[in-house]
Amino acid sequence: MTLPRGPGRGRGRRDNGLDATLWHPLRDVDPRVGEHLLDLLAAAGIAAYLEPATDVQPYTRSVSFPSPPSDRLFVDRAQRAEAAAVVDKHTDEPTAPRPVPPRSDRVTDEDAEFARIVAAFEAEHGRNVVAAEPRDDPPPPPAERSVLDAFDDHYEPPPPPPLPVLAPASLYALLLIGLGAVLLIAPTRVGLSIDLGLVLGVAAVVGGVSVLVSRMRDRDSDDGDNGAVV
Repeated sequence: MTLPRGPGRGRGRRDNGLDATLWHPLRDVDPRVGEHLLDLLAAAGIAAYLEPATDVQPYTRSVSFPSPPSDRLFVDRAQRAEAAAVVDKHTDEPTAPRPVPPRSDRVTDEDAEFARIVAAFEAEHGRNVVAAEPRDDPPPPPAERSVLDAFDDHYEPPPPPPLPVLAPASLYALLLIGLGAVLLIAPTRVGLSIDLGLVLGVAAVVGGVSVLVSRMRDRDSDDGDNGAVV
């Protein structure tokens, strides 16, 4: 057995002079037989070291030593089966690790520890009591009326005005223009020659247009507008 040496050696660590790349925690042993186990493992060519076993509290993360104190035996991970055989052969303790308390007990212990921390904080700083104040929230805005619930107030246009009635002179002028068009297009339909139909058709169209233009002049003069007259 040798004392800690080299980098990475923790406080209270003791090894058997052999080194390994990876370590495996084999079991917790009595400190009185730990050094003897290191010598046995060194004789078997198995790297091992001892380190004080510690427990970490779940909430405070404080480190404490178990009661009774024990050493944790670490061995070469590649030779953990051979190391377990050597340790089992020279110790009377069972190879199984320390029993883990049931989860319900652990939860109870954690709750008790948390309650103790809260009680200590309240004893030091006093208990903070928040008085319930009435809330003065503004009333919610009124709900908007749905489009489907809106009143049926659509616009109804007035009835259209009646169509203007043509004056007899304008009606005769249109009939004259229509007759002239027939004489120009198909004079033979009415028993006339093409030349005679052309002359009569042009005369009828010119006469009808003249009547319409004259009526437009009369209407403009009645309105009293001195603007341009077409």
